[in-house]
Amino acid sequence: VFLSDQLKQRVIPVLDDLTDNERISRLEDIYPRVRLDSKLVLKFLINRDFTQTNRWTKACIIYQIGLLKINDFEMDLIAHLFNPDDLVSEISAWSLHQLSPEAYQENTRRLGVAKKRKLDYSIIQKEGKEMLFERIHFLSKIELFQEVPGIVLSYIADISDEIVVKEGEVIVLDDQQNDYFYLVVSGNLELFKGGELMAFYGEGQFIGEMIVKEGFANFNRARTTRDSLLMKFDKNQFYELLSDHVKLADQFIAYI
Repeated sequence: VFLSDQLKQRVIPVLDDLTDNERISRLEDIYPRVRLDSKLVLKFLINRDFTQTNRWTKACIIYQIGLLKINDFEMDLIAHLFNPDDLVSEISAWSLHQLSPEAYQENTRRLGVAKKRKLDYSIIQKEGKEMLFERIHFLSKIELFQEVPGIVLSYIADISDEIVVKEGEVIVLDDQQNDYFYLVVSGNLELFKGGELMAFYGEGQFIGEMIVKEGFANFNRARTTRDSLLMKFDKNQFYELLSDHVKLADQFIAYI
């Protein structure tokens, strides 16, 4: 096979027994690479669509921008305030507040009164529910979710809600009366079966399905011994996630 000199420059480095660095060096004049510094890498990552990255990767990068207070990204963060994904929008608001509280106040007003109030409670006043990013970070520390990818944990956070349960309150866990799974964020619960104390749940422990025979009522009950914060998950949505993500299903089966 005869090759022109132009083709030889392209083909021979690929076919020759060369190291990767040598191959790159020979091809670089023909296929020059874009030189990116660390800031340009971040900019490309946070502005790529979800066919090239995922929401969790993007959220982690935006969090890092706020943590390091990289002011070059202020306009990118303002743009992402209007991202339809709540996780990306919320963490962008947090990062913008780390860079410039004034820019945060000015631009979050454009989101509407209800959304701004929600962001203010979680970011500034810390009186509202935790941000989705914080929930995902908490879930990643739980034994049940060890080694589950962050993107999957972000879907779990989407179907979660937080509830405050006062000391002495009782939650009925029977499958016919309860549509949720629970995770103890802080505080503790005592589990009673038929009036007998059977277990004690502390921070980070997951409370799953409690099935009872037909004809029984209020057989499985949980009572708080002090004010507690729980994360709850809709059962049907949780089972849908299990059916879509094998790793999560394996972890769940092993846990129970």
